[in-house]
Amino acid sequence: MVEWLIMGSVGGMLAAGIGSAVRNTRRIQRANDLLQRLRTGGEPILALQSDGQKFQAGPVNRQPGPREPYVLMITPEQIAFYPVQADAEPRLVIRPEQIRWFGRPKKYGYGSNEMWLHAEIDGQWVLVKAHLYREKMMALVRALKQVATEEQVIAYRRRRPYIHFGPVEVQPAKQDVLGAWTLGEPRHLYLTPVALVLLAGDRIKRLIPLEAVQQVSAIRRIDQPKAPGLVRFEADGKPLAFALQPHEAFAAALAEAAKRTLEDPVQWQRKKKKGETIALEDEDL
Repeated sequence: MVEWLIMGSVGGMLAAGIGSAVRNTRRIQRANDLLQRLRTGGEPILALQSDGQKFQAGPVNRQPGPREPYVLMITPEQIAFYPVQADAEPRLVIRPEQIRWFGRPKKYGYGSNEMWLHAEIDGQWVLVKAHLYREKMMALVRALKQVATEEQVIAYRRRRPYIHFGPVEVQPAKQDVLGAWTLGEPRHLYLTPVALVLLAGDRIKRLIPLEAVQQVSAIRRIDQPKAPGLVRFEADGKPLAFALQPHEAFAAALAEAAKRTLEDPVQWQRKKKKGETIALEDEDL
């Protein structure tokens, strides 16, 4: 009886493994068929299928889309993510002028590697998280550099960790001559490595480049000591303040992120021979 149970268990595992292999083979074939169809329109900067690695995308401050394998096509005109289906339409299309930032949260590894890509599309701040194995991720980085601006490539090369915070609920705050604060309707702030994004729902209300941010401070309200504290700063010389619960942590992250926009990219080097060094390309890191 025990032997029959063991044999049944092994048989079930074997069948499941065979089924998974068949599904993977069919998925790869569908992805390759889609790549061939897409290439008929001309030779792109990059065309690849993700080998089962997945991407996820959607406007921040909203539930992101599903995590799914994908086919990626990059041309001078667009970055397109396709689901792995024979006659699929793009799940997401980003034009180069819509890119706001891209970066790899961790240095290259031999397993799955992750890319974060921020884009401003139709009044929404969209975040893409895409995974690929090392060689294909290196190819993606090289392709993105061809369609991104020089400033975006410089931002990509800055030191990690890349600072993100939020989205976190805030209330715009104004102070009267007596020191009392008046709070506006709730909004959300999302801190990225290049910009502070003020959101109403999933719509962008204001975009503040971090290089314009100065004089960041975290303060407690004297008029209402038990109320949430405030983050206060200047943007293009004009004062702004927001009330929020983690005000000290947000202020520290904002100050550090703003400071990094003024730094030069890290110059990576390694020794080649005694007394001699060579520069490392981003693809090596």
